[in-house]
Amino acid sequence: MLSLIRNETLKILRRKRFTIVMVILTAILVLVTYSQYRMLKNQHNRNWRADIQQRVASYQNTLRRGRINGSWARSMRAEINRLQFYLDHDIEPDRPTAPIFVRTFANVAGFLLLPLLIATLGSDIVSAEHAEGTDKLLLTRPVRRWKVLTSKLITLWIFTTLTLLCGAALAWAISAPVLPGGGWGAPIFSGFQISEKALKIDTVRQLPLWKDALIAYGLEWYALLTVAAISLMLSVIFRSSAASIGTMLASLIGGTILTRISPDWTAGKYLFVSALPLADYYSGQAPPYDGMSIAFCITLLGAWAATALVAAFLLFTTRDVFG
Repeated sequence: MLSLIRNETLKILRRKRFTIVMVILTAILVLVTYSQYRMLKNQHNRNWRADIQQRVASYQNTLRRGRINGSWARSMRAEINRLQFYLDHDIEPDRPTAPIFVRTFANVAGFLLLPLLIATLGSDIVSAEHAEGTDKLLLTRPVRRWKVLTSKLITLWIFTTLTLLCGAALAWAISAPVLPGGGWGAPIFSGFQISEKALKIDTVRQLPLWKDALIAYGLEWYALLTVAAISLMLSVIFRSSAASIGTMLASLIGGTILTRISPDWTAGKYLFVSALPLADYYSGQAPPYDGMSIAFCITLLGAWAATALVAAFLLFTTRDVFG
């Protein structure tokens, strides 16, 4: 098994996919860090309480006009309550620092960027063999097929983990030279929830930033493992790398758009895409559909991953070599 994993690792490195992923992450983080640096400079003499009060008033006016769908309205009410909590406790929530930047990366990148990058890595891990003409050699090797596919899955999960860890390391390495680097022990408040338009104080959690960040990254790691499992299934189903990658990217982008514009379609909460932003839901962001708790989302992603893996192994182990 170790030799198979080593072989799959060399294949991914040879195709330069992981290098491309790192270049994309670096470029995006440099741009976002620069914007955070400019924000820090502009906030030097600002009245942060007045700014937050203005944001709260703007959100309240938008809600009163009633021209937004239910999903956005829930999110906006949750944000109003979150900001009001910081005002009441005299806590400045938006001052850019390197630790906050690293923590926020889990939420922002986990929403769509990281799933897209993992899909790029994994959606052709099997179908690329057909494009390179090595699929028949692969399936006729004196190695059990389930071992071959297991090695691909483990390798993909290894690179999924590396992508997330490298993203966090890059976020720190790029932001630390230009943003304040202290504050890993600072208190972070999360878990803001609303019930009948009122803030539920008992759900608010106070944790040191480093612990809150570990939980958020752990949840996103779990979500990305599900994306990798589904990518593997599509790579087994499609003989074409373009078809498998295109289908996965369309599922991620289309599903994300669908959950935002169709809050009344309650069956949408069973899509794996709707449960991917686990770090957002952990932080208190309102999910697109009612009834989507953290436990529900974790269970849903686990079910999608298990189903995808069962389908992938069944198809891969029974496929006609010359089909």
